[in-house]
Amino acid sequence: MPESIAVGNLVDAERDILAELETALSEHIALVLEWNRRLLVPGSDSNRDDDDTSPVQNHGHSHNHAHSHADDHDCNFGAWYALNQHNRLIDQPAIRSLATTHEQLHAAARRLLEHFEHDGRVDAAEYDAMALRAESFFAQIRRLERAFRTARSDVDPLTGAYNRQTMMSDLEIERERAIRTKSAAAIALVDLDHFKSVNDTHGHQAGDLVLQTIAGILQSHVRPFDKVYRYGGEEFLICLPNADMRQTARILERLRRVIEASPVTLTNGISLPITTSIGAAPILQDRQIGQIIEKADRALYAAKEGGRNRVRVWRTPESTENGKK
Repeated sequence: MPESIAVGNLVDAERDILAELETALSEHIALVLEWNRRLLVPGSDSNRDDDDTSPVQNHGHSHNHAHSHADDHDCNFGAWYALNQHNRLIDQPAIRSLATTHEQLHAAARRLLEHFEHDGRVDAAEYDAMALRAESFFAQIRRLERAFRTARSDVDPLTGAYNRQTMMSDLEIERERAIRTKSAAAIALVDLDHFKSVNDTHGHQAGDLVLQTIAGILQSHVRPFDKVYRYGGEEFLICLPNADMRQTARILERLRRVIEASPVTLTNGISLPITTSIGAAPILQDRQIGQIIEKADRALYAAKEGGRNRVRVWRTPESTENGKK
């Protein structure tokens, strides 16, 4: 079993959850087949005394059967849940319910086999109870897998930021909200300065580490209701609800300074300074999302033209402040 999934980032944790759920499903299909084999073929486990994988299991409770070939032990799913049950991704009603069904499945199978080994008869009601628990367990696992895979489909697997497929629909929703509530909002593009030289000089693994690190800084230093997306390559997009351009400039300048003060330590120990150029534009009623992103991109271009490692925001033509239309 892996170490607690509390170790590592959120994407790794979700990947571990999916892997363990798939393992649980495969294992318990095999266990149901084994339970049925023992019921239908009496004495079929008599030559397997050296096998330490009894299908009669529960969480830490051992039962001695006259004809059983091994003591109970935790299955992989049971051990995984015991290890991770207090993790914030695991400690939720759907997974607690799955764990309860899992315990009930093993308990039903144990009762069925105990009675069978005692009088050589399969009790129909107990068999039906075990079959129902197994069906419920498999169905719950599949629902959880679909839920996690759906959630993960919104996330860029490298950086953990939201992906571009999710971005456009989210931005449309935010534009409609800003128009409806007559509140200010903005979009910002963040570009890593001279990122190509990182890949060329230190390799693509170093480049990936830089992207992951910068994404982590962006996600942890924006406001709780801001959203960070991987726009493409070394560019990120930030949606900033309830922020006029003055507030937006302050937020983005703080991000720029944090990144500048946070060099990335590569696996070979090299400390690599990273800077960013950032451009922003307001979300306005008379502009579509594509047009707003274009304005933010032109402000980003102005930041690069101005020497990089700086923030520029889109200004209206009558504004006298720095920027590029």
